[in-house]
Amino acid sequence: MRPEVETKLQKIKKVSTLLRAICKVLLALITFTGLGAVVSVIFGVGGINYNNVIFETAGLPIGHRLFLGVVTALAFGVLFKCVYHLHRLFGNYSRGEIFTRESVGQLRQFGIACLLWGVVGFLWISSLAISSHPSKTFQGHADSLGIGVVIIVIAWFMDMAVDLREENDLTI
Repeated sequence: MRPEVETKLQKIKKVSTLLRAICKVLLALITFTGLGAVVSVIFGVGGINYNNVIFETAGLPIGHRLFLGVVTALAFGVLFKCVYHLHRLFGNYSRGEIFTRESVGQLRQFGIACLLWGVVGFLWISSLAISSHPSKTFQGHADSLGIGVVIIVIAWFMDMAVDLREENDLTI
């Protein structure tokens, strides 16, 4: 391998290691915040702040709070999945595995998780807004849906690039 390529690969490995560590911290924060949000929703204490609107569940019946707790847990689970696949992708990159099937798979899974986050996030906030008394309005965001589609398309291109590289490696 040429020295300049080796230098670039070492930079990719260092940055990926740092980003992987950041993902570990984010995974811990999502876990603890998610647990706090679920407990808050189920027990009806505190509230969830979304775009400076506080959604409280204190006056709701227990069955309704349990449903909202499940939806809240689902939302944080999907967010965890997003960061988890980034963590795995940066792990691959930190080992120098950039254009591999595993890296492409993690990128694709990240794109799918972004799509899921868009759907589940909307469902979560909608269920909180509808259940609050009086009902509150909110502004939804479809950013993650577009991002998810773009990432899935990029993963598709990378998958074809891996195919081309493998075919090129087999050529004498």
